[in-house]
Amino acid sequence: MTILSTDNTLCRGLAEQRFRRFFRPIEADLRGVERCLDHRLGAARDATVRRIVDSLRHSAGKRLRPALVLLSNRAVRGSRDGHPASRRDPVPVAAAMELIHMASLVHDDFIDAAPVRHHRSSVNARWGEAVSVALGDYLCAGAFKLIAECGDPRMFVHLGSALCAMCEGEMMQVMDRGNFALSAQDCLLVVEKKTAALFAACCAAGAATGGANDTTQECLHKFGLHLGIAFQVLDDCKDLLSDQTLLGKKPAQDLLAGDVTLPMLLFLENAGRRGAEMVAPDGEGVDAKLLDRIKREFRASEAGIRTEQQVRSHTDQARQALEPLAESDAKRSLCLLADFIGESVSEILAR
Repeated sequence: MTILSTDNTLCRGLAEQRFRRFFRPIEADLRGVERCLDHRLGAARDATVRRIVDSLRHSAGKRLRPALVLLSNRAVRGSRDGHPASRRDPVPVAAAMELIHMASLVHDDFIDAAPVRHHRSSVNARWGEAVSVALGDYLCAGAFKLIAECGDPRMFVHLGSALCAMCEGEMMQVMDRGNFALSAQDCLLVVEKKTAALFAACCAAGAATGGANDTTQECLHKFGLHLGIAFQVLDDCKDLLSDQTLLGKKPAQDLLAGDVTLPMLLFLENAGRRGAEMVAPDGEGVDAKLLDRIKREFRASEAGIRTEQQVRSHTDQARQALEPLAESDAKRSLCLLADFIGESVSEILAR
């Protein structure tokens, strides 16, 4: 399993070089995360369970969340205000955060009836709903076992708070499907809970394992929160505008499921009744022809500009949160990732 495989949708052409720079300070630790994940996911005694779990081991994502743990850990190690005695190995924590993320994807695919994930058939498509639910729970249990082995109660606070927020965000999104009367703030609250909460927990937990004090942990938490919001709005934009080759899954899944994302909400605000008729045509679904029309009109409208402004506002706030930290390779990598997300939304809109 490679960190930067050719299937990684963020790593294409020149973008791959830039993404490699983000990982450079933590390459050795990321290999440790992979070993930890392989050990944890390969621990099942039953052959059937191992076969199901192996489908995840061979369908690696971007590993952003463990990378945030490791980079945050490195970014605070040189701080004079820290507590060296409270330092912990960040690798198991990073692996636990990835297991939580993997569990959320398995459950998301079940809730959305998504057939494909990372260019492969989803767990739900291959083994059904019951297995999807059980596998997601199994991954969460594995994450908490790793955290317990760290011997640091603070990690339970970071992980537990994020997991509660993620579940709240998922329920909010499902209950508001098809409700295009939502406000931009309503959409951002779901994004904050469903995605950004785990980004923030990764950064805060990484800082805690590096011995950082509460103030520094809060700086990293704030960085992760704003980075996570920007990342998810970018992802929602990609879901609407990109094709299956780039996404690794069927495009416009959010739209087809009725999920109200910020880019789509901004589009509808701009298009008015005409936009509402496109999204919910009388007696018909959203077919490929209609989706192409939505893409063209989105790019030609103010919605694209407003989406980019939202992303760049949060990447700017993420960078500002890091200002109190001393300069280091890890801090530069975190800033580089924020820049990458801001630039990526411009590239998607320009296609």
